[in-house]
Amino acid sequence: MDLTTFIAFAVFIVVMTGTPGPGNLTFLAIGASAGYRTAFPVIVASQLGSLPLKLSVAYGLGHVMASGGTIVTIFNVLSMAYMSYLAWRIVSLSVKPKGEVALPSFWEGLLIHPLSPKTWAMNLVAFSTFLAGNGLSIHENALVLVAGFTLGGMVFHSLWALAGVSILALIGEGPIMRAITISMAIAMLAATVWALAL
Repeated sequence: MDLTTFIAFAVFIVVMTGTPGPGNLTFLAIGASAGYRTAFPVIVASQLGSLPLKLSVAYGLGHVMASGGTIVTIFNVLSMAYMSYLAWRIVSLSVKPKGEVALPSFWEGLLIHPLSPKTWAMNLVAFSTFLAGNGLSIHENALVLVAGFTLGGMVFHSLWALAGVSILALIGEGPIMRAITISMAIAMLAATVWALAL
């Protein structure tokens, strides 16, 4: 991979992992509702859960997903169902009294990226644009894809969670915080619908 392609790939990762999407909005809401310490294990889980997705894209499943058909329809239904469930969990954290609702778990975090249409889209585009036909072996390309998006995901998911913590510190708990958290849950669902419509 030449330097120009590598830089373009790095910029793509920064833009895609740093902008709003189901994952980042989830971590913003968790950070705002329960703090970074609670968000961090879910962030780690999201990266572990995304490994099979990244490897699948690198080793050929990306072509199947890009071609559409029944498997994509099933994915879209599962994706919308799980993102709706996450949105409900986030809203429940802010609406119900503290301690009444269990915080998002490590296990729930494992499914955030495999069922996120944005994650599939950014991995497919990255592979086809920057990695396919770059002279590296399929295994080397898989390593580059996994390493790049894992690093970007850890950094930017953490920053979004810390932004949520800052919002909580700035305005405290109460009606404004609840409104922000509910808005984030709605935005997460809107981002999912938008990505599925592409």
